This record gives sequence, structure tokens and C-alpha cells, in this order.
Amino acid sequence: MACRIAVAYRAHLASRVIGDRAVVRGCKRLVQTQGRVEEEETAVPQSTEWKPRTGGKKSGRNFIDRMRCTAIGGSGGNGCVSFFRDVFVPRGPADGGDGGSGGDVWLEADSSETSLSCVKQWLKARPGSNGRGKSMHGARGSDITIKVPQGTLVREIPAENKEAQTEALDPGADRSSRFLADLETQMARRTEDKAALFVHYPRWEERNDVRGVRLPAEFKAFRWAMAHAEPLSADLTMHGQRVLVARGGLGGMGNPHFIAADDRQPHYALRGLAGQTRVLDLELKTIADVGLVGMPNAGKSTFLRAVSNAHPKVAAYPFTTLNPYIGTVTYDDAAQVTVADIPGLVPGAHRNIGLGHAFLRHVERSRVLVFVVDVSRPEPWRDLQMLRDELDMYRVGLSARPSLVVCNKADAGDVARRNFEAWRLIAPDLALVPVSAMLGKNIRKATHAMRQMLESEREIR
Repeated sequence: MACRIAVAYRAHLASRVIGDRAVVRGCKRLVQTQGRVEEEETAVPQSTEWKPRTGGKKSGRNFIDRMRCTAIGGSGGNGCVSFFRDVFVPRGPADGGDGGSGGDVWLEADSSETSLSCVKQWLKARPGSNGRGKSMHGARGSDITIKVPQGTLVREIPAENKEAQTEALDPGADRSSRFLADLETQMARRTEDKAALFVHYPRWEERNDVRGVRLPAEFKAFRWAMAHAEPLSADLTMHGQRVLVARGGLGGMGNPHFIAADDRQPHYALRGLAGQTRVLDLELKTIADVGLVGMPNAGKSTFLRAVSNAHPKVAAYPFTTLNPYIGTVTYDDAAQVTVADIPGLVPGAHRNIGLGHAFLRHVERSRVLVFVVDVSRPEPWRDLQMLRDELDMYRVGLSARPSLVVCNKADAGDVARRNFEAWRLIAPDLALVPVSAMLGKNIRKATHAMRQMLESEREIR
């Protein structure tokens, strides 16, 4: 009995300090001492609230289709300055090990990812280990692979040109004097940089003269490649496609590499080089066979729920979808077509009014466009013209892709019927399919028309 009271008192104190979760754990601990029957009666159910991957309510929105991050390759490990010592060998040869190279940073397209929220702002690989005595080399740093959604564009943001900035700040300076000053500065900087590349034996920093030491050819090649690297640009469209965004630094070399005729016991070794650093701009453009384009509250999400396995939010009050949704339409012969629900467009979306550019970029990769128009609105053909104009003003020729017009809300009384009949008279060559996405009427005809357009577009390609 005393044990049960003590456990209950500890649970009470934990609830005052930690909160409700401690109450739940304390209740479970208390009832476990009383038996299984009382545990089922007094157990408190825990919360089942789902948290977004970006960190909950503090992080803002869960879906991210554009972000900027910094990729840093792992630094190489330093070489070791060591000498063999034994009972009868007081001054043995150099036996310092080499440092391990740093890890690389990779981006890999994964079909299971749908947002860039899985990417952190700082992507840093593990550094290499330092070399050790007895010719023990350091381990290589482990690589990191970041999963990104298919359709991610990777672009490097180039560093600013410092020479151009100097020219703009002082355009009237004497070029010859500036050239000589820059030459002296570069020579002094090279000497300082070269001295900083070496690690010294204890109390040998002043005695070592590394100005005449020749650097290994692979070190020179690595530094030249890092200084003259081209700006990165990649398009990850296939599952499993990878791109190297930051290369790890080269590991340093131990003192045995610097044995020369005039220096049989070098008291210095080479430091590891820093990894590559790149500032990346990631942009997600959704990849889907069919893209649904329409104005807000036209019924795109309801249509996507009716034709595919996706479940975007729908309600009886007017609102617009904020994130693209992708669904899969499965036909009777097991053929599949992916359909993307693009958030609603408003007039002026090409000028980035509202969230225009954030929505329009997801339409660029769709091979077939399906315009979902509310046929119960007055003159619905004007809505279609507005949508096409917005697409063309965002990117010329975007609305010229194979398209289908889905006249949604065809069950909305006589107004919808009259508008549809008038539309057929105005544009007899336009592919119009009246549907009721809410009631699921005429859905099969719309899906078959989408598939026919896709197959004909593939034959043209």
C-alpha cells in the first residue's frame, strides 16, 4: 500500500512540472501496480494529434515548393606528424597517417516525397577523420543523401564578383598601380595560404620552412577544380536520379609524403581541405500527366476526388485549395494516369497577384490540361478565356497544349443546361464534357477523353 501511495505522489508531482503527458504516464504506472483489470478501467487515452513534418504550428505552412538551402561538403581530416619509436629505435622514420576525405552531399529524387519540407536549410556532410601514428589513415566522412520530390529544379546561386564591385567603387583609379598592388597582395596571400595548409610538430612552427615545399598534384587539381567549378543546374525528374551538390574536401597527407634528400624527418604534414560550399535554390514543379486548371470554387478538388484516389479537402462553403494534390486514375485495363489539382487561378495571376507564380509553375510539366469550369456561372466561356490568357501571359504557348473542358456543376438546374447549350453553339469544335463531380455523373466519359488525349500526344512525340 505504501508503494502505491509513493508512486501516485510521484505521478502528481510530475504532472505539475511536465504537463498532461506526465499525468498519462503516472496513471499507467499507478494502475500497473494494482493489476491488469484496473489498468483497463483507469488508463487515460493519449492524444492522437498528427503533426506536420515541418515542425507543427510554429513552422507555418506544411507544403513548400520553393526554398533556399546551403550545402556544405565535409572537411578533410588532417595528416599526422609522427615518427616510429621503439626500445632500440630512438629516432625512427616518419610514420604519420593520411587524413580521410570529407563526405559528399547528394540530392536524390524520390517518388514518395511530395514537398520540399523534408529539406533542411543547412545540409552538411560528415568530416573525415585525422590521420594517426603508425601509418594509420583516417576514415572517410560519411555522405548524406537528401530525398526530394520528383520534378525538383536545382540551381546554384553564384557568388558575387568582387572584382566587378571594386571596379564600380573606384572606376578612376590607375590600372597599372592597382595591378602592382594586387600582384603584391596575391603573392603575400599565397605565402600565408600555403603556410596555413600545414600542421606542425609541437614547438616546430618557427623552425619549419614550408615555403619551398611542393604541394601534391592532386591537391593543386582539387583546389583548381573548386575555384573554377561551373554553376550547378539540374532537373530531377526520374525516381532515383541523383546529383552531387557539394563535394567533400580532400584529406591531408602525413609527413612520410614530404621526405626529401635534404629533410629525412619532416616535422610537418598537410591539413585537410575544406569541403565545397554551395547556396542552392530548389524549386518544385509538380510532374503529372494531366493538370486541372480552373478558377477558385469551380469544383477541381471534387472532380479529383471523383476520378482518382486522392482526397483533397472539399466543403459546402467557398474556399480554394492552397497546395497541389496528385491523384492516380486507374482504368479497367490497369492503365494509370496521374492528375494534379492545381490551386485556383485569379485574374492577374501571371503578375504574381495572390499566389499566382506559386500555382502556375505546377502547370508547366503537365502534358494535357483539363479546364474545369463552373457551367452554372453566367457566360462560363469567359472564364475559360481568362484562364487561357493567364497561362499564355505566364508562359507563351502554354495554353496551346492538348486540352479538355470539363463543364462542372451541370446538375445546377436550367441555368447550367442553357449555358452548356449556348456554349456548344458558340464553340462547336471545342471538346466539352458536362459532368457533375459531386454526384459522380458522366465521370467515366471525362476520364476516357483524358486518356485518349494522352495517347494521341504520346504518338505525336
